[in-house]
Parts: sequence; structure tokens; C-alpha cells
Amino acid sequence: MYSTQRMLQGLNVALLSMAILTSVLMSLFSDVSSRMSLTPSALIAVIISLGAGALVALMVRLNATLGVHMGVVASSWVVHVVGTLFAALLWAARAVLDPRRPRPIDWRSIPWYAWTGGVLGVAIVALANAVVPVLGLALTLSIVIATSLTVSALADHFGWFGLPVHRMTVRTALGIVCIVAGVVCVTLG
Repeated sequence: MYSTQRMLQGLNVALLSMAILTSVLMSLFSDVSSRMSLTPSALIAVIISLGAGALVALMVRLNATLGVHMGVVASSWVVHVVGTLFAALLWAARAVLDPRRPRPIDWRSIPWYAWTGGVLGVAIVALANAVVPVLGLALTLSIVIATSLTVSALADHFGWFGLPVHRMTVRTALGIVCIVAGVVCVTLG
């Protein structure tokens, strides 16, 4: 049984890893600041992204634990119900804390494919719940990250889903190759 103490130790390691990554990235950004404009809001976005990365690893592990105990489909359902309740709580809190009226939503302007995100979310959670107990968290996430980065770079390059076009550079392609090499290293252990 996975104890609360081991969970807290894992969370501490994740936070320490995030702090180390933040330090490394800040030193890298200071070295390349002459080539790119790193505004305070961009730096905050990088730090938030690091936090999100740590939370993704934690979320996938917790979801897989539910999957072992409840089954893949039931655990995916529970994860999304709990997530929906939490999102509703955040929505209500924002309405109280930010009393300005939200702008009306133009439902007709939303592209049809934007509605499929929830379906994809359920599929991703269910698949991860099934795969993590078999491959482990590190290998599962390294494969997911490598694939996500590759598809994201292609979506940017071709402007898929209405994204602004950001052409793939040699550096981007090299970064993807390095990530794939990392997956190979994780696989070989």
C-alpha cells in the first residue's frame, strides 16, 4: 500500500526537482537573453510550466493508482468527475473574487474540434491508467512527452487547428531527437 509518507516524500522530490530545473533554466535564459526577450511575464510562464510538469507526473501516478483499484474506465470517470467539481469550485471562486462580469460566450465561433478536448482527456487518462502499471511512470511519461513535443512542433510548423505558424528550425528538430534519445535511455534503464 502506498503510504501518505511516501507520497509526501515524492512530492518533496518533485518540488526539489522543480526548484533545480528553475535554477538551471534561469541561468540558461540569462545566457540567451540577448537573443530572446525574456519578459517578467515570460519568466513567470516558464516557472508555472515547470510546476505544471511536476503536477502532470504526480497526476498520472495518482490516476494510475486509482486505475489499479477501480479499473481503467471507472477511474477515468472518477478523475473527470472530481476534476469537473474542482473546476466548478474555481469558477465559483473567480465569480466571487472577480466581480466584473465575464464577457458573453459566442458559442457559434467555437470550432467543432475544440469540443473534442474532453473526449481526448478521458482517453489520455484511461490509457495512462492502463499503461503506467506496466511500463512505469518514467517510461510512460517520457514516451508521452516525446510524442507530444513532436506533434506540437508539427502543429506549430503547419499551423494546425488555427495556431499561428512557427516554422520548425534545426534546433527544434535537434531538441526532438534529444528527447527521443532520452526515451531510449529511459527504456534501456
